[in-house]
Amino acid sequence: MNVANPLVVGLSSNVLEPRIVDKRIDGIGVYTLALERGLQQIGVATRRVGTSVRRGAHFVRPERADLAFPLPLDVGISWTALSGRAMPFAQRVERKLDIYHATDYLIPRLKATPVVATLHDAIPLAHPDWASQRFRRTKNWLLRRSACSADLVIAVSHSAVEELVEHYRLPETRIRVVPLGVDEYWFGAPPAELVNATMERFALRPGYFLFVGSLQPRKNVGGLLEAYDALPESVRADRQLVIAGKYGWSVPQLEADLLARRAKKQCVWVDYVDRQSLLALYAAAGTFVFPSLSEGFGLPILEAMAAGLPVIASDLPSLREVANGNAKLVRPGDQEALTHKMRLAAMKPVDPAAVAAGRAHARRMDWATCATRTLAVYRELIPGTIRS
Repeated sequence: MNVANPLVVGLSSNVLEPRIVDKRIDGIGVYTLALERGLQQIGVATRRVGTSVRRGAHFVRPERADLAFPLPLDVGISWTALSGRAMPFAQRVERKLDIYHATDYLIPRLKATPVVATLHDAIPLAHPDWASQRFRRTKNWLLRRSACSADLVIAVSHSAVEELVEHYRLPETRIRVVPLGVDEYWFGAPPAELVNATMERFALRPGYFLFVGSLQPRKNVGGLLEAYDALPESVRADRQLVIAGKYGWSVPQLEADLLARRAKKQCVWVDYVDRQSLLALYAAAGTFVFPSLSEGFGLPILEAMAAGLPVIASDLPSLREVANGNAKLVRPGDQEALTHKMRLAAMKPVDPAAVAAGRAHARRMDWATCATRTLAVYRELIPGTIRS
């Protein structure tokens, strides 16, 4: 690649727009920012491409975009799904790009610019009961239709490929695997004063069990609570359970349960925390527990390993792939087995060799490698495309 005349890649930037209420960027936003940095470091020019954002009854131009489609992407995708034609009025944006990369699930069909899409999982299609039910059938239909607009699709794990083929009805020949990375930030040791302040802020004692993730059905936080409640009282008295993650959807009873438990200080829901506070939570934890029922990748596992934590996780194909032998695995949904693993973790001293192996594995999963492999996908589409 000629660095003096670099490839210009448009990255979907609506995932970087601060949310109306909580002003937080979600996991796909984290991926987009990390990919943006990684591509720029290897000489790829990037442009943030947004679309009109709903603010109540109005549409406004996105705040963090270099370029903007004139139509909301959901409108453009619906147009393509119904007409079979490319998104209208997009030529002005296309002329400034060599590739458009949809890092979220909003994938436009463009007339002259190749499109790459990252599909992080097939959960909305494979488990529709776990997703928001508002217009779910229509949304799933649009998901499948928009996925077909991508010239090439990136899966974030090898284990996800089969699900993408089955549920998005994509040919496997159109899918490339590019695992996610973990930021160097999570390998660092936070200042002692930050850790102490975080412990005091949330009334925590070091050595707790830690879960990181949003509250939604597939994360199985309710199952984690059951497993924790089944631990001997002596273990619970010594080791708190800390839940770090914002409320997602479809688990109102779980939210109420967590709020009610705060007063007892054994199970502490800290809600959403910033990166500094989360690093402090990792640093003071004893064991990371990730009991998900379905995952496309499972990035918090790598973050926990980078921070030097032993990990207990569900034995899902994706998590098995990401952990690469560096986690204690439990059959998904088996609360009794999860309790057993947590009790053993509380009773046995941490194995320094196992922690070192986990950190070494996490260090090999970096964003630079992710960016380099993503660039290889882009270059398959220059100068032509493979859309049938």
